[in-house]
Amino acid sequence: MYLFSRIARLAPGRLRESSEWSVRMTEKVNQISETKFTLWATVFSPGVGTLAWTTLVDHLSVLESTETKLTADDGYVALADEGAKFSSAAAIDDHIVQAVFTDPDTPTDPQAFATVTQAMPAPGANARAVEVGIQIAKRVKSITGCPTSFGIAVTGPYGAVTWITGCDSVDQLQRAQESTASDAEFAKLVDTDASKVFLPGAVQTVYRKII
Repeated sequence: MYLFSRIARLAPGRLRESSEWSVRMTEKVNQISETKFTLWATVFSPGVGTLAWTTLVDHLSVLESTETKLTADDGYVALADEGAKFSSAAAIDDHIVQAVFTDPDTPTDPQAFATVTQAMPAPGANARAVEVGIQIAKRVKSITGCPTSFGIAVTGPYGAVTWITGCDSVDQLQRAQESTASDAEFAKLVDTDASKVFLPGAVQTVYRKII
């Protein structure tokens, strides 16, 4: 399974207009797409104003077919052109992550919040990084009760890995963060294993589901 994300950052100002546009864009895409897209926005994180449209597919050909249908639709093209006035100078990026471990308790409908953690394996440690990455995902689930999955980047920095933890509310998100930070076994896993196979500088971002 693959997670596709299209990331765009809005320019400051015109908040209500840009928010309404992003919802209309999502609804339009879901009228045409073969797969359902979810719209997210960053909260409590760097990159204020960042939006992410995501979907899960079993085959990349679904993405190819969807892109072809979207670019052939005049309504979608018009919305894409309209969105240019809300965009910042930052590039719009597409990302694909291949699932390595999918938490069996992950609900079909995405939860209200998602914490996304990205890291880079150290040189020569890619295989071990996958093993440790799965261990971390399972440990986070056991501590927090929140479904946590792990995957490897197909596009972007080669070998990059991603953990995604879903939460039903901001209160559950806070409890999950506090529980993880205070768990001695998790700290040991990070200090003794993860520190050997991942480079310093992992980045954590929180997203809130918009639609």
